[in-house]
Amino acid sequence: MATPTHDAGATLNRQMGPVAMLFTGLSIIGSGWLFAALYTAQLAGPAGVISWLIGGAVTIAIALVYAELSGMLPVAGALARIPYLSFGPVGGFMAGWLCWIAFVATAPLEAIAVLDYASNYLPWLTINEHGERILTPPGVAAAIVMLAVFTGINLLGVKYFARANTTITFWKLTIPLAAAVLLIVFGFRWENVYEHGGFAPYGITGIFSAVSSGGIMFAYYGFRSVVDMAGEAKNPQRDVPMAIIGTVVFCIVLYVLLQIAFIGAIPPSHLEKGWAAITETAPGGPFAAFAAILGLQWLAILLYADAIVSPGGTGFSFVASTARLNYAMAKAGQVPSVFARLNRFQVPAWSLVFNFLVGIVVVLPLPGWNQLVEFISTAAVLSFAFGPIALLVMRLQQPDRPRPFRVPAATAFSATAFVLAGFIVYWTGWETNWKILLIALAGLGVMTVLRFTDHGHGAPLQLKATAWLWPYYAGLALMSYLGNYDGGLGVVPDGLDMAILTVFSLAIFWLAVRLRLSPDIIGDMIAAERDEIEPTGSARPDDAT
Repeated sequence: MATPTHDAGATLNRQMGPVAMLFTGLSIIGSGWLFAALYTAQLAGPAGVISWLIGGAVTIAIALVYAELSGMLPVAGALARIPYLSFGPVGGFMAGWLCWIAFVATAPLEAIAVLDYASNYLPWLTINEHGERILTPPGVAAAIVMLAVFTGINLLGVKYFARANTTITFWKLTIPLAAAVLLIVFGFRWENVYEHGGFAPYGITGIFSAVSSGGIMFAYYGFRSVVDMAGEAKNPQRDVPMAIIGTVVFCIVLYVLLQIAFIGAIPPSHLEKGWAAITETAPGGPFAAFAAILGLQWLAILLYADAIVSPGGTGFSFVASTARLNYAMAKAGQVPSVFARLNRFQVPAWSLVFNFLVGIVVVLPLPGWNQLVEFISTAAVLSFAFGPIALLVMRLQQPDRPRPFRVPAATAFSATAFVLAGFIVYWTGWETNWKILLIALAGLGVMTVLRFTDHGHGAPLQLKATAWLWPYYAGLALMSYLGNYDGGLGVVPDGLDMAILTVFSLAIFWLAVRLRLSPDIIGDMIAAERDEIEPTGSARPDDAT
């Protein structure tokens, strides 16, 4: 684990304006909108609308936490660096590790989604194996080429990233919004809401399960791109909180409309065996099928095209933000310093190249979209869980630091957000959680190896400040194993499980805050980041919007 790197001459370019920052968050709209409505309906039926609202409420709570933190500390890769500044090297590494695991798999996943759709016209890209499409060798080669293109554009600098991303995202916003409105206007059937098992055919368990396992959290967590790119905003104190809140609010409206459209437009013949038995009905996704059935052929054609553009744009955005995580961890001395090196366009080139090489491994045959989405979403939420604690720690230990955006009732709000993050992990179920928690422990092993290979010259680990982390992971594992979701034993009754998890999460929250670093230690670490947190100079005239 290298000594922290703080080179004032090697900072990222601040060229992204408010529109570019907002569109960075909205660029997450990719394969999630094409399939999350389908998987949510399978798990919850028409009550999937409630699942989206619950997921939106959880996302708003977590996003507002990061709106305050990233406005106060606008650094690149903030999802790793804010925990580092709040808990020390162990907290920063574990948050960054889990976040990187989630993010580095997302760009390849979106590239695979593009090729999966394209295989309906280029069948040599995939083969059907055990009911799932996997890439053929030429398909793998095509996915690698796509990742190389995403990486190459990002290597040219943030200005080119912002311009390309804004153009792609404008398309990605227009098509799903138009699809939702038109399907509701021309094809909504009220009978679908109360027939075929009623509004909530699978009860409260189905509603909660859909939040974690239906792709909802995966579809929502686009705000984190804004947090990771905060180090390249022109006016981060103003633009980052606005972009975070704007991203989440727009996505809640869009996804709720899409779920309503899906529920109302699905033909009755597809529901004869119930909501759990519905399947994808068209190459470009279920919405394209509904548009064709309703005679909206032009909309179906646009949706077929969007099935390629949306995942591609999301993969492009994830390549950028994932590299900022590597950069952030290298700046904090948690991974080799080569990942903090910037090219002449002032982007972390070695981080981009390393993630591209990892992506090549990821594009090898993988399980289905929804299983991967569960995995990615849970890893990301576990990394987000550091944020609510960090907010209160910073309020207590750095009360005078300027905060352009302040969360109201910070103690109650941050505690609630932490409890909700635990709910999301629990609702995912044991079958996914044991793998994620095993990877978290693997991260501890990676950190230990890096520490010893540095011959002990890294920053003090501040182990006391993260002593809460291990009982937290152990408690989540035990609750998942005994609980009622996806592989759990079901020995804890519904309702009681949520009560136990709430009390447990609040106890961990209290312990984490009590074990916080001293104001002097946090102040010294923040002071070392001053060149990036308080940039000087003005933007060039041709800066990106």
